[in-house]
Amino acid sequence: MSGNGREIVLDGPVGPEVSIAGKRYLYFGGTDYLNMAGRPEVRRGASRAIDDFGVSASASRTSSGTLQIHLELERAAADFAGSETAVIYSSGYLGMSILLSGLLADGDTLIVHRDAHSSIVEAARAWSPGFLEFDLDNLDSLADQLGRVTGGGRVVVAGEGVSPLFGRVFPLAEVVEMLGGRESLIFIDDAHGFGVLGKNGRGTADHFGVDSPAVVICATLSKAFGSFGGIVPATTEQKKCICNNSLVYQCSTPTPAPVCGAAVAALSYAAANQGLFRQLAENNRLLRETLAGVGLDVPDSPAPIIALASSSKLNPRQLCDRLFEAGILAPFTSYPGSPEGGMVRLVTTAGHTAEQIGQLGEAIGRLL
Repeated sequence: MSGNGREIVLDGPVGPEVSIAGKRYLYFGGTDYLNMAGRPEVRRGASRAIDDFGVSASASRTSSGTLQIHLELERAAADFAGSETAVIYSSGYLGMSILLSGLLADGDTLIVHRDAHSSIVEAARAWSPGFLEFDLDNLDSLADQLGRVTGGGRVVVAGEGVSPLFGRVFPLAEVVEMLGGRESLIFIDDAHGFGVLGKNGRGTADHFGVDSPAVVICATLSKAFGSFGGIVPATTEQKKCICNNSLVYQCSTPTPAPVCGAAVAALSYAAANQGLFRQLAENNRLLRETLAGVGLDVPDSPAPIIALASSSKLNPRQLCDRLFEAGILAPFTSYPGSPEGGMVRLVTTAGHTAEQIGQLGEAIGRLL
């Protein structure tokens, strides 16, 4: 949304610049972290898939709904993630529902951090109504909940790898250590970490150097990879459990063919161009440094997401509108979980140049 609440309608593809009503704007919003959404290779992947397979499989994977392109995407996702195999499904929003319905067992205790994304909370309510909560900024609260767990089942901790609004990163290494020798699982929705964090772009676990069989992620292909649909990088046994147990997986039509083709192309391109992750990290560092240089208090984070909320210096609605007048689209949002008064959610991508980031900083500096 713009600051005045009008819907923003783009004339063409997403990128570091976008077109609105025939005018070009610098764009610092959204989730196209690797600058994939408009990349020619990704478009060609979608085009080839629609030529070969049409659009929809028009059946579930449990009947006759498996296309060859679905198997190609599973292989590409597993190769990128470094897993044995992968599960794919139609929307990343369903990821935690897939994990909980497929892998949670009777007697398990689910613990979810407060302020988690609605997709996580809704999944927890559906599949484990008595779930416990802890405060992500106070891991003593997790220790307290662990101390209350009784019975012989597993402890399952669930949360988001990267906060979509503030760029806060789940303290995965600390949580793994806290669970120690306890029989446990950690389910991470890494929608904003997969393709973003870590030297290999594999997400939150890659960022912390965590390699544990207890950690299972779900992720989306609609953000860093410019396509759509969800994935679970999995072991063969985990995939078997999900496919056999999850009604969410069994009873839904799989990802459309052109979307799969785009995702295969994006995953392959990212795997062959590891410099994308270094460029994204450098642009994130530069944007934070630039904003600090004009007097804003910007917390450090490896995620390329910066929230500009109301303060004595800043009115986010007005900032959004003034930037738009200056030819910069930095959308205002009151997305669930936003601070009172909303915020401008700034995002840099691997496609931004240092000059473009400098233009944003100069414009904000003039408006403060």
